Amino acid sequence: MKKRVEIILFTCSIFLFAFFCHEHGKAAQKPLFKNFIEKDIDTRLSRMSLEKKIGQILIFGFYGTALDEDYRIWLSSGKLGNIKIFLRNVQSKEQLKKLTNSIAVLADNSGQGIPPFIATDVEGGVVNHLRSPGISRAPAAGLIGATTYAENNRNISRLIALTLFDLGINMNFAPCADVLTNPKNFVIGTRSYSSDPNLVSAMVKSFIEEQKKLGILATPKHFPGHGMTDFDSHQISNAVSTTRRELDQIHLLPYKKLIKERKLDGCMVSHIIYSEFDPLYPAAFSPVIVNNLLRKELDFKGIVVTDDLEMKGSQNYAKSIEEAFILAFNAGNDLLLIAHTKSKQVKILNNITELFKNRILSEEELNVKVLRILKIKKQYLTHFYTMKDTEKENKQALINALKETKKAIMEGPVQLSSNIKGSIPEYFNKALKNNLKGVILAPTRKFSSLAKDYFNNWDVIYIEFFPDRKKNRRRVNEVRNQLKSYDIAILGLANERQAEWAKACIEEKVQFGILSINNPFSAHIFAQNALFIVTSFDPYSPGLDALFTCVFKTGDFSGTFPYYF
Repeated sequence: MKKRVEIILFTCSIFLFAFFCHEHGKAAQKPLFKNFIEKDIDTRLSRMSLEKKIGQILIFGFYGTALDEDYRIWLSSGKLGNIKIFLRNVQSKEQLKKLTNSIAVLADNSGQGIPPFIATDVEGGVVNHLRSPGISRAPAAGLIGATTYAENNRNISRLIALTLFDLGINMNFAPCADVLTNPKNFVIGTRSYSSDPNLVSAMVKSFIEEQKKLGILATPKHFPGHGMTDFDSHQISNAVSTTRRELDQIHLLPYKKLIKERKLDGCMVSHIIYSEFDPLYPAAFSPVIVNNLLRKELDFKGIVVTDDLEMKGSQNYAKSIEEAFILAFNAGNDLLLIAHTKSKQVKILNNITELFKNRILSEEELNVKVLRILKIKKQYLTHFYTMKDTEKENKQALINALKETKKAIMEGPVQLSSNIKGSIPEYFNKALKNNLKGVILAPTRKFSSLAKDYFNNWDVIYIEFFPDRKKNRRRVNEVRNQLKSYDIAILGLANERQAEWAKACIEEKVQFGILSINNPFSAHIFAQNALFIVTSFDPYSPGLDALFTCVFKTGDFSGTFPYYF
């Protein structure tokens, strides 16, 4: 009898397990956000609580590789409608996919079931918040601008879009639509495609179109322009004296063209003060810039996103995160980014509702913003979350995009100057045959690895990508005597801080060539002293690989320098 009971219990457990797996499989196959997709937006808005409407205009960053309990509660309750992914949230490709899926599921299971914007920054080059093994990288905008061919950027943008889609990310704070007009602009630099506003317009257009094909909202930045500055608005709040004519003919041109062609559905505003337009408020806090210029004059109908309200350009102006929220809201922004500090996010969630209840902030205006956000989410995220299972097709498309990317980047590296006879590869072939003693001054491990592929008997001195100034000078002085023993040096110059190494080579009479792997303007001052100066505009692969191939293998530099002043 006992044996019979055990068999029955075992059989039941197998049945229950199979039933659970079947039901779980059915649940897993349930399409996300079905109710949102099927229901009318205006009706949905009318049924939303004040708290949930506020949640839709908020986008928060967080720390860690998984959501903690607070963020899970905020998403599942509708108090938070959108999430920003940073490099600090990325451990691996699979971990990131699980993270973005968990964000979507939490939002789907909330009362409203509204899909969240899951945003990140992938411009290519330096600004890429998804760096991890197995995740494809795109080259810097400057490298693509140097090819002068917008279709090259279409291939790069397709690569970025396929990568984001695979990772579950549906909003990209990119591309950089800034037209570079100031050689001292190190914060934008190679993030800009060109000094030519028409070329920038064409590049940005192709980027947006490729993202949109997969339901990803691109948000060009930094409106109305960051290309003329010589400061970093992440660090300081400052003003630029830009005439209306300059703004119209150069910096606004990409936005004007895209809006006229109905291509632009999102854009990010800067924390810069434009004195000619509004001497009091930075752009993100300025009704003159957002409501008057962007909304009314340019007739922009899409979503306006603030740059991070915790940036120094914002914090140095607003006395608190609540005041920053109020200023940004009243200026006309739709989506307000608070990227880093949880305590500030908690203050917003705890205190902002009362401002609407007390009519300090307008709920009518909130409704306008939320409706705008819901319409864009309907337009883009319906496509993003209801695309048929095309994993095989997407993988093949990704492979094709990678092939086209490799072709495109080979057209980008530029030879800025040369003081040697013949080609650079020929020069180094002779140097190796003559057993010249060489050293590689490497700002990154990847740079060192690539250089050693060509010069495996040469020494390497690691000089760091962005070293502390005092430590850098001390390090230079420590190795001066060592430098004297070399016949030739290859200097990887990433920024102005590595210029100390070029100066040391000059002083110690060591021949050196410069491989500029980021902003090339730091290298220009050594044109008379260096054997050669070449640039890839990009410190990472695949741009860095292309640079080494051109310099030490093919000697073919077909790129055109995209910046002029």
